[in-house]
Amino acid sequence: MRKSYLLILLIIGFLYPVSSEAQSEKFVDFSPATKMLELQIHGLVGGSSVTQNYDKLYSRIQNHNVNMGNSWGVGAKAVFGVRNFFGFGTSANIMLNYYNIDMAIVGEENTSMSAVFVNNRTVTFNIPVFASFRFNVAHSVRWDIDAGFYYAYGFAGRQKQQIYRAEINAVDELVPEIEKVTTDYYHSDRTLFNVFNRGDIGIHLGMSINFGPHLAVGFQTQYGLKNSARSNIVDNPSVHNFYMAGLLGYRF
Repeated sequence: MRKSYLLILLIIGFLYPVSSEAQSEKFVDFSPATKMLELQIHGLVGGSSVTQNYDKLYSRIQNHNVNMGNSWGVGAKAVFGVRNFFGFGTSANIMLNYYNIDMAIVGEENTSMSAVFVNNRTVTFNIPVFASFRFNVAHSVRWDIDAGFYYAYGFAGRQKQQIYRAEINAVDELVPEIEKVTTDYYHSDRTLFNVFNRGDIGIHLGMSINFGPHLAVGFQTQYGLKNSARSNIVDNPSVHNFYMAGLLGYRF
């Protein structure tokens, strides 16, 4: 028991050092912001994917998987302080995102089967706008929580399709076929199932720990509320973008 109490005291002492400067720190500081504008540059590394309803629309789809790919980005962030615990912020990021889809498609009366592999790559300009809540965890250690919305514009991208098809013809012969298609990701009528829109709007959530005057380590996630798939006359596909990334930044 004594060892347990000692360990707890050591942890508390590490998080909240006993000094006059540390004691002056308040977890929630309601005083006016000491800096009216905080600037940061950062790098982002994580993953990107989509949610969709393809398997519900098309009954012939079997073993459908959407696999998260890598996501990379660089950007800058600005927070306008209202109080030391609260401010409004925005950010500008350029993101390179990947994700892929694989599925099996069975034809009518099981006379054909296709294995489909789709690799997607997008390049987007991403602008979140958020409220920022700041908490003093310890001396020179601050916890930031950002919550708001984002707008993203996809200005480049491509889709690669590989389709391996086997079909039984009229004389009961098995005929294999391989089809490869490379097309633009946005506004292309050759993308699989639907045309993709460039613009996206959704929810932005972020969290970071600031160490000292410069270092920031954090995490952020975004989920698109707008349907990225352009509807057609026959079907109504629903596709929503999803991102999550770690952040390493330098604060000025």
